[in-house]
Amino acid sequence: MKQITFIRHAKVDMDSILPIYSRELTAWEERYNSAQIVTETLPEDALIQRIRSADYVVSSTLKRSIDSLGLLEVEIDEKNGLFNEAAIPRLNGVRLKMKPVHWLVLFRLLSLLGVGRWAGTLRETRKEAQKAAERLSQLSAEHDHIVLMGHGVMNWLIRKELSKKGWRAEGREVHGNWGSTVMCFAV
Repeated sequence: MKQITFIRHAKVDMDSILPIYSRELTAWEERYNSAQIVTETLPEDALIQRIRSADYVVSSTLKRSIDSLGLLEVEIDEKNGLFNEAAIPRLNGVRLKMKPVHWLVLFRLLSLLGVGRWAGTLRETRKEAQKAAERLSQLSAEHDHIVLMGHGVMNWLIRKELSKKGWRAEGREVHGNWGSTVMCFAV
């Protein structure tokens, strides 16, 4: 049986409680993408063993994913931008301040609902998820157990694409930092 373990990166060590305007989200995202991860919190031992026993380890090219695997002293076999987090839609001109996480939830929700200009963002993100799922399918032809260190929304969209190809989630899906979901495919 083929397996792909999807893991969300470690928590990013950045204060995100100060409200910002939506136009400030781009600068916030740049800081988030270059921030350090929290090194005091590690995943459960069972997940660490699962990662270390993988035949092939894939990571997004974003710092937080690479650093998460580095923290666990795991060698990365492939770094690929296909697995980077989904794009964040933008909204300018709104004179409202919210915490960055609230902006992200709002924009992701609008994107997933396909509202207005956010529908285009979702279409592009789904295309990227399809390409990422295809890459994982190719890798699964060569490797029995793949680990992907990625990001919440993109991991979820890739799993949806793999489900269409006959892959099935095993057990409970966990979406928080260090959360993991295992997908299996019976050959």
